[in-house]
Amino acid sequence: MLTDPTEDMAGQEEMAADERSGARLSVVIVTYRNEAEIAGCLAAVLAGAPGIPTEVIVVDNASDDNTTRVARSAASAAKIIERAVNGGFGDGCRVGASVANGHWLLFLNPDAIIGARTIEELLACARRQTSAGIIGGRFVHEDGTDDPRSWWGRLSFWSALCFALGLNSLFPANAIFDPESSRPWSGDSDEERAVPVVSGALMLVRRTVWDQLDGFDPVFFLYGEDADFCMRAAALGWRPRVTARAVCLHLGGRSSSSNMKMLMLFKGKCTIVRRHFPRGLRGVGINLLVTGVFIRAAAGQVLGAASAARQGRPTTRAEDWRFLWTARDQWRRGWV
Repeated sequence: MLTDPTEDMAGQEEMAADERSGARLSVVIVTYRNEAEIAGCLAAVLAGAPGIPTEVIVVDNASDDNTTRVARSAASAAKIIERAVNGGFGDGCRVGASVANGHWLLFLNPDAIIGARTIEELLACARRQTSAGIIGGRFVHEDGTDDPRSWWGRLSFWSALCFALGLNSLFPANAIFDPESSRPWSGDSDEERAVPVVSGALMLVRRTVWDQLDGFDPVFFLYGEDADFCMRAAALGWRPRVTARAVCLHLGGRSSSSNMKMLMLFKGKCTIVRRHFPRGLRGVGINLLVTGVFIRAAAGQVLGAASAARQGRPTTRAEDWRFLWTARDQWRRGWV
């Protein structure tokens, strides 16, 4: 049954209770071979929640390094869950959420370092914007400049067509021809905006929303679970949002090679097509993605070259497109 969160009185009463008593927050961090980053991530979390009742949950996906040992040393009070298998990011988040006690769930990548006021600002935005349900922040690079990848446009038939025709590469960051890219921040430190997809690398979720949607879909091993979650939330009337006040340095992508990262990314995209496109357009949507990969593999540097003007996603090497084309049978069916 669809609900209108703007008229969800129980939810508004919960918000009011949080304002009076302070929300209890559960920070869920899913790790896999992150011994080099997890201490810095945890230190920032512990320093960034003074006065906010917070629990930290680290779910390790069968790392074969010292990730859990480093995590215990960095945050002795954290719950450390060591899994015997690597079930993927979304499934790891579900495991963490299943033992969480918070009114709010903050999903955070282990290679992310939040700012001193990020937790406070995420919660404040969530309380102001009761229809959001899902809140993200503003990513920055190591030099302090904005990294626009904290949110995304949704994958649609039009965006897939633009990809197939090469329009999003010819007109990067264009709102019409590159609709999946995020738009640059305005420079106003108080800026907030409604967005289609909040990155799972820094995502605050109201617990009732998580339960209503039954969390991330575990069929997504890695990449796409955040888009699917936000699209399902939007279908129920929630309006995800990001706030520039919640700053996060996200190093990103260190746990997977470029080739494998691209393969998993397109598996996620194909799963989104199969789950969210109208039934009669799903096969066409997959073929549009395959066509877009083919022309980039064939065109080489013409469409695959790095572009400083590109917004919202990292650039891809020509050889990565060629790999993706040759491996198309591994990703075109999606996560199944």
